[in-house]
Amino acid sequence: MAYPHSTYTTARALTYSYIHIPPRIPNTQYILFLHGFPSTSHDWRHQISFFAAKGYGILAPDLLGFGETSKPSELEMYRGEGMARDIVEIMVFEGVGVVVGVAHDWGSFLLSRLANYHPERFSAYAFIDHGYIAPGKGLNTALIQHVNSSVQAKLGFSIFGYFLFFDEEDAPKLLNEHSESVQSLYFTTDDEINKKYKGAPGGLRTWLTEGKTDDLPAYLTSEDRKHYQHAFSVENGGYGPASNWYRASLRNINEEDEKKIPTPAHTLSHPTLLIASTGYFITVTINFPEQMRPLVPDLKVENVNGGHWLQLEKADEVNKILGDFIEEKRQV
Repeated sequence: MAYPHSTYTTARALTYSYIHIPPRIPNTQYILFLHGFPSTSHDWRHQISFFAAKGYGILAPDLLGFGETSKPSELEMYRGEGMARDIVEIMVFEGVGVVVGVAHDWGSFLLSRLANYHPERFSAYAFIDHGYIAPGKGLNTALIQHVNSSVQAKLGFSIFGYFLFFDEEDAPKLLNEHSESVQSLYFTTDDEINKKYKGAPGGLRTWLTEGKTDDLPAYLTSEDRKHYQHAFSVENGGYGPASNWYRASLRNINEEDEKKIPTPAHTLSHPTLLIASTGYFITVTINFPEQMRPLVPDLKVENVNGGHWLQLEKADEVNKILGDFIEEKRQV
């Protein structure tokens, strides 16, 4: 089911497109959904229909650079502090008070900063196959190279080679010219393809320049494929603006902002759920539960047998886990 989108222009003169469904009963819990790359709010369609049917309020924006939201080219516009402020402005405009934040992929970075800057806006957090990222722990170029070298030496493969591609000058052009290749690589379930063309430095460039593709998973319908093709078409801005999330991280543009976040705010003060994939080589290698526990005292981990896109691939299982978690925390 397609849901109508609302729009709001923030104090930074950025227009966000988002799905807003008020709760059926006043004062019922709102859920904020934050998507990743290469995606839009469409990624949450199974969760939106499930939770809206139960009467929950829904707020699901196309994040900056994606979908029908503004697509600035200036890298500074993609600072975490500014994007977190944008989301809070939308919440205030729509009269949304406290929410449960649910995030996947790059949405997890934004939920992390929302938790640091605006914890009073949340009652709980849920991260899907990507964990909480503490201030000062972003994946800048030096850290990426260190992690790749360490994992290569220990396990015989790299995991973040594809990150480095996004900071190359012709990256947006290659992504736009090979959109089908982009989608098939990001959604592939083949571990060997992932290791060779995402994990290994230079792999993503090879995948694109050779026009390689892999079969898309069955959970993506023809309508889903049309949606992604439109969302990242050159006419709609292409991949360049969304790629700024990678470039901002690689160039460490949040460093000064994050130094100002008080140390106590690095620790998450609300109940937190991590739904972890057992089948995606990058997140399994990172081991997010181990990374999160020192700064997330109230952490619940649920492992799901699937790949990176659990909210799509294992929608029913993810919905049940999320639903049980939200209900449990409402009764505390």
